[in-house]
Amino acid sequence: MGRLSGLDILVISPERWNGLHMSKHHVSQGLVARGNRVIFWGPAGPDTTNVTIQGEGPLRLAFAPHWLKGVNKLPAFVNRWYYGRMIRAIEQAAGVRFDLIWCFDTSRLQHFPRGRWYKLLHLVDYDILYQGHGLMREADLIVTTADIIDQRVQGIAPKARVVKVGHALDRRWLEGMPEPDARPVRERPRLVVYAGQFFNTYIDWEALLTVARRHPDLHFRYIGNLDPAFPDPRFQQLRSEPNVEFTGLRTKDELIPLVREADILMFSFQTDKRMLERANPHKVLEYLSTGNVIMGSWTLEYAPHAHLLMMARDRASFVETFDETVRRFAELDAPEKRAERMAFARERTIERMLERVAGLIAGDQA
Repeated sequence: MGRLSGLDILVISPERWNGLHMSKHHVSQGLVARGNRVIFWGPAGPDTTNVTIQGEGPLRLAFAPHWLKGVNKLPAFVNRWYYGRMIRAIEQAAGVRFDLIWCFDTSRLQHFPRGRWYKLLHLVDYDILYQGHGLMREADLIVTTADIIDQRVQGIAPKARVVKVGHALDRRWLEGMPEPDARPVRERPRLVVYAGQFFNTYIDWEALLTVARRHPDLHFRYIGNLDPAFPDPRFQQLRSEPNVEFTGLRTKDELIPLVREADILMFSFQTDKRMLERANPHKVLEYLSTGNVIMGSWTLEYAPHAHLLMMARDRASFVETFDETVRRFAELDAPEKRAERMAFARERTIERMLERVAGLIAGDQA
């Protein structure tokens, strides 16, 4: 198992396969590329009445009905029995025996069922740590994306084996990428792009509205899914600004060239309230892969790499830092700066992360 190849793996995800692909989906694809067979188990839909497997080949989708409401409030042995029964039903339907359970989800299972499988817990976000504490205590290995997650998990499960592997880059961000010096030199920026999901309460819409109004010569493009009825008045005002465009959700293949077109890539969170939850946004690694100038809120994981991007020290200084980024654009967009950002991203692909996890698993079995 240490080679992390030739295995039957159950990936448990809080998100379905269809829709915006994130780390759960990219890891599944990376595992298949290493020669594994993956069953991807997302949440049940309202019409799911039987355990079913969809698709053919090395990556298939599992669907299982959730029939015992409130199971997470029942004793641990009931939770183990319920989900162990469900996992074995998935095995039977798929005609496999799982070697490894790779769990991203702390909202369903609260304990790993007893079984022969290796138990890996992958914690990507800080805001999912309020539950799943049994998983943390029972996992053979926990991998995370940020130091702050490690610290929280070690407080909950002091004996757990916890290793920060960081975020990993979908290789599509590197395909067809031109060399750093292939981009025409520009003295001033024209296009600012923010890629994300625009219906959550983490985003600092007031700061984004202010920078759009202070820079009417710049075009601000927001790429991602949104709720047109989202009640924040600053969000609604931003959508009506003449130099602001919301494209809606785009596929990954559409998203990548749109992000590469940017002069400045941006993100903005309410760091006075959500610093821990936004300690390491995955989008930063994707942004870095383009080589483009990046400006955003302070993120804890990039404090040691602050030379790679412009980060506002606190929420109050976001607008000032954006203004400085515009003034210094030609310097920040120099080929050597672009090359440095791109090199950082290339060292953090899904393939490299999985190779590291393979080494960690091998260490357990030595």
